[in-house]
Amino acid sequence: MKKHWISLLGMIFLVTLSCREADIGPSYNCTYASAASSTLHPKNAVFQSILDTYVKNGLPGISTLIKDEDGVWVGYAGKADIDKNIPFTPCHASKAASITKFMVGTLTFMLQEQGLIDINDPIAKHIDADIISKVKNADQVTIKNCLQHTTGIYDIITDAEFYLAVLNNPNKQWRADELLELVYDKDPYFAPNEGVEYSNTNTIFVGMCLDKVLGYSHAKALREMIWDPLAMYDTYYQSRDLLPSTVAQGYYDLYNNNTIVNVSNLVTGSGNGYGGVFSTVYDLQKFMNAYYFDKTLVNEESMGMMMTFVSEGDMNNLGVGIMQKFKNFSPHLGLGHSGRDLGYSADLFVFPTRNDRQMIFFVNYGTDGDSALREVFREFEKTLVLEVTE
Repeated sequence: MKKHWISLLGMIFLVTLSCREADIGPSYNCTYASAASSTLHPKNAVFQSILDTYVKNGLPGISTLIKDEDGVWVGYAGKADIDKNIPFTPCHASKAASITKFMVGTLTFMLQEQGLIDINDPIAKHIDADIISKVKNADQVTIKNCLQHTTGIYDIITDAEFYLAVLNNPNKQWRADELLELVYDKDPYFAPNEGVEYSNTNTIFVGMCLDKVLGYSHAKALREMIWDPLAMYDTYYQSRDLLPSTVAQGYYDLYNNNTIVNVSNLVTGSGNGYGGVFSTVYDLQKFMNAYYFDKTLVNEESMGMMMTFVSEGDMNNLGVGIMQKFKNFSPHLGLGHSGRDLGYSADLFVFPTRNDRQMIFFVNYGTDGDSALREVFREFEKTLVLEVTE
């Protein structure tokens, strides 16, 4: 998920929370194959200092994997669970948020290569007319429009009614059609193909199209076609999979008073195409390696279609299920996807113009929300990108 975690959260939190069982319990320690070679990396001290600095400046926990000409560096700092004093190590799964869209987009092209779907299909071909008729612009857009955010369709993540619904039912496992009810009749941002505006609603529709052509949930296809073949055994889809005790807690300054709150169990519609994947830096690297370097997930033609970019402001270029980022401060654009959710943030990028270096990280804080730590996070991300691409 990306952007628009609004400050209304603090104002509307005084509602009665339900007593559903939490998805995420206390975090426990986990063990992982020690990346001993990281200590030999020439930038070991520099990278570790960046992580330590920004945890000291307030970010709860960070795990990071960097790959460059000198090898793979893995590091971490801070806590996966502040109350239990559990360090946030690379084996702790954390929410990848909108990186989910990158995986769902890849799955869409895999299915297109199998002849099951066409990205130029109108979404109305696969989704009930009753739903299409209630979402403005939905009757005029294709799957490609949805993956590239050129639909103009209203973004559910900007909606106060959505947050109130989440807060009233913090552990609710939302169905796609239930989420779409919250955007019925909401005005679009522009006519289809006449603008670019990132909207999480778009990939709800993509997920529904995939479910229809598959005849079963796209969650099952993600696991059977991507995660299991790549041995991504520490990757989960919230609301579809049981989350393990090695999941990191997620935090946010909910009241905007410089006090972070554990928001792990406010489930923001996870499992419906736009967010919900939990993973580790190791598993995300397996996905990027397969997609970008080994090209075992989709063919060159599909990659070419995914990497047809349109500009979204001065920061991002949006492809078809993928994005370019950091153009506001670096000549070396990152290719991949970022992820931002209420209590979690993540980046998964390769830098094609800088020897295909890779940068992957998780931060267990909701950095797109309107809080003082948002700028701390942005400074951390910029500092790390500039160091990786130096």
